[in-house]
Amino acid sequence: MIFSNKQNSAIIGSWIKDTFRGDRSLGMVMSIDEETNMMLVRFPKKGKDSWLVWLNHGHYKLINS
Repeated sequence: MIFSNKQNSAIIGSWIKDTFRGDRSLGMVMSIDEETNMMLVRFPKKGKDSWLVWLNHGHYKLINS
């Protein structure tokens, strides 16, 4: 059973707020790999990129798309 849909998920260029971990601020989605369900997010404040699960299960908030 899937509890997510693409309407709540980010697209390339979206700003997101990671709610799963408390040590990351806003991030921008740089790329999306639908085959692996992962997205590359750049966190400018931390100065690094991270791979996150793309389909949103409440682990990030979509700021804009």
